[in-house]
Amino acid sequence: MKRNYHVKFLNEKDVELAEAVCMASEDYYLIEQDKPASKNDALKIITEIPDGKTRFDKFVLAVLDEHEKPIGLVDIVSDYPRKGRWFIGLLLLTPDARNNGLGKVLHQTIKEWANDGGADSLAIAVLEENEKGRGFFEHLGYTKQETKEATYGEKKQQVAIFVLDIK
Repeated sequence: MKRNYHVKFLNEKDVELAEAVCMASEDYYLIEQDKPASKNDALKIITEIPDGKTRFDKFVLAVLDEHEKPIGLVDIVSDYPRKGRWFIGLLLLTPDARNNGLGKVLHQTIKEWANDGGADSLAIAVLEENEKGRGFFEHLGYTKQETKEATYGEKKQQVAIFVLDIK
């Protein structure tokens, strides 16, 4: 894959960009909720904000290739669930954008951005069924802190919370 990509910060008006990534990443949504993504799933990525946070604490970015085609989504909440920890709600690449180093490049950029923003650690929730995702974050140095239960659609999931110290 060429390294000719850029990111765009998203808001509700950009739901089509998020939807394109979600629809192309059917494999992830089948693991998450046993069904393909919907426009509502894409909208939730942009609009859902954790309790106690505001829209100024949440950043959703589309990764676009050189032809402006969306190939990834990143969702980050600063200082969540505590001050100094940035939570990656989603780091999703379309299947044709995976396995070429782009995920590592994006993660490094997130790490530097969080560090510049005063973060001391990053956290991410990874579905226990998502073996590739778990392996990716373990390879980056994340360690599993706990397991929680969550429901996506009608599917109950075991979700591992992974943390990486960045200071």
